[in-house]
Amino acid sequence: MNYKEFILKADNPEDASTEIMYEIASSRADKVEVIRIDILNNINDRESNDFVKLFKSVARLLRSMKQKGSIQFFATQESIRLGTTEAVFLQNKYPELFPIGKKTEDSSFILIKI
Repeated sequence: MNYKEFILKADNPEDASTEIMYEIASSRADKVEVIRIDILNNINDRESNDFVKLFKSVARLLRSMKQKGSIQFFATQESIRLGTTEAVFLQNKYPELFPIGKKTEDSSFILIKI
């Protein structure tokens, strides 16, 4: 399995969209199957408005990319905790990715199936 991890460096929605689309395109060219995006919270307050706004804009971008067929699906940290269909698929197909315990205190992550 080809797997790639990266930390989102952008701190605003527009730059984050550009960075994510670039990473997905380059990962597809490298034949990567699953990408993990870590979204760091620089403020140490997970409920801060800027962090929540950035996370929601990333999720909105990924939903749009899924509808257009650019990605197959994505799973957030919350959906993995809840055991959604996407999360269960990733756990069954790529068990080596789980348990996902690292970096969860100071960041949130999203897994993307290309």
